[in-house]
Amino acid sequence: MNLFSILERALEIWPDAIALADHQRRMTYRELHAAAESLAGELRRAGIQEGDKVGVLFPRGVEEIVVCFAVARLRGIVVQLSPASKSAEIARLSERLIFDSLVYDPAHALLIPRRQSNPPSFAVDQPIRVSIQPSGKQHRASPEREQLLKLNAAAIGFSSGTTSESKAIILSHDALLARARAESECFSIAPGDGVLYLLSITYGFAPPTTAALVSGAKLLIGDAGAPQRILRIVGKYGATVVYAAPMVYRMILNESGGAAESLRNTRLFLSTGSRLPDSLVDEFRLRVGHGIANRYGLNECGMVCVNLSGDAKTRGSIGRPAGYEVKLHGASTLSQGKELSGELMVRGAGMFDGYLSPWRVREELLEQGWFHTGDLATRDKDGCYWIVGRCKDMINVSGLKVVPAEIEDVLLSHPDVEEALVFGVAHPRFGEVPHAKIKLVTGSLAHHAEILRYVRDKVAFYKSPRAIEIVDQLPKTLSGKIKSAEMR
Repeated sequence: MNLFSILERALEIWPDAIALADHQRRMTYRELHAAAESLAGELRRAGIQEGDKVGVLFPRGVEEIVVCFAVARLRGIVVQLSPASKSAEIARLSERLIFDSLVYDPAHALLIPRRQSNPPSFAVDQPIRVSIQPSGKQHRASPEREQLLKLNAAAIGFSSGTTSESKAIILSHDALLARARAESECFSIAPGDGVLYLLSITYGFAPPTTAALVSGAKLLIGDAGAPQRILRIVGKYGATVVYAAPMVYRMILNESGGAAESLRNTRLFLSTGSRLPDSLVDEFRLRVGHGIANRYGLNECGMVCVNLSGDAKTRGSIGRPAGYEVKLHGASTLSQGKELSGELMVRGAGMFDGYLSPWRVREELLEQGWFHTGDLATRDKDGCYWIVGRCKDMINVSGLKVVPAEIEDVLLSHPDVEEALVFGVAHPRFGEVPHAKIKLVTGSLAHHAEILRYVRDKVAFYKSPRAIEIVDQLPKTLSGKIKSAEMR
């Protein structure tokens, strides 16, 4: 199985329907298939072969999708690189994964590491403008190449890296297609839909992007940092499904005028990547007329759960499993049928195939097919799951366990707090105590002492932060999650 078959099928069924669009250009399914096929020929002439690890560096848009399918056509393995990266970061990653080639937007040439042993880059103008830097090494059989081909690897993604160094995740063609179909079925994506994707593409063939293309819908790629561009794309192509991180929904609300009208015909708003505050959902419903559904997933598994109910009693929940088996590890059952906190575990189709550098195959990582997510969760009597924190983030205050997410929720309920992070710091008497860093909403003059009093009125003393710092920014991963390790 090869993901390029998505375009071959689309060419037969929807040749002249719009497949892709960004703020600059669009392509029909016929044009997308032709562009990917033609570029694959150019990449082959440049020396790219099956089993090659190909670093791909493009801004958000049509071009990066074309390149991913072109690499897939050759059975190469896409390693998506972010244009927000620094040159040194890309150089370190190149050394770690040992790319066979780099394919990039010529505008990003200064980010590409230069080595005397590599042949010079060269540009291809048609069907899209790309630069290619071959490794210059002979393609020799190696245990790693053979293993990647045996796994039918299509892409290498990365874990979120919120608490430690990101892991390189091997994803097969079969797993990525299973994820795309699960998204399409769960959200009833069909021809005529416009899927607006405002998340960072952290690995090639991210499920929402391929879900649109496998369904004959329009994939609309917007610039998450430019709300006016987003609204123009929506106005021009008619987005019916939106994927975005909470901070992007906040940005859209902060943009003066136009949002409510442009988004009125959108049927589904999905939030993923980080915690979805209740206050944001309330304001979005008030101003736009729609709720926001909470989608929970991991790069190792794709989408695991989604909360589509809209019921007030499930607010904050990640909902029910979407195509996966889910259980809580180490949890005990209460008399009223609700489980205590346990680690969320996942099993099913679409699972990753292992980690690269260092190698660890899936069978070594799973427990009878179950994947340890590292997320703490509870489940209610109706089968809805609630994420309450990370196993590693639990704070031990003199033997009493404090879940940071609980305190973050209280902080976020204050009208002056836009973002919050709670973590443990060493204490001579209690071992650990909670500490908080917050970002205030624009224009707020709130004092940290006022917010600290607000929290102490709502939680037990041992849960309350001993101090609150007000910061200008909380560093985030590409998916919008706050990097808790950096803030510690």
